[in-house]
Amino acid sequence: MAQAKPVPRVKTLRRALRMTQEEFAERLHLSLATVRGWEQGRSQLDQAASTSLDVIARNPQLVMRTLGTEAEQGAQR
Repeated sequence: MAQAKPVPRVKTLRRALRMTQEEFAERLHLSLATVRGWEQGRSQLDQAASTSLDVIARNPQLVMRTLGTEAEQGAQR
């Protein structure tokens, strides 16, 4: 247990939104490589990305509606 890596908060947020990495990247206008890098710990969030994820976590539907990427009513899992 002491050697277990903490789950990155990006993955936690993405899973809470019930999205694949591909969906998360597409709907939030991120590259898939960036999302994977964050989740696998290969790259760190900068301050702007961290702040953006805080906003997304607080109101994901508003962010996706603003970006024009909200899911269709029937398309949600």
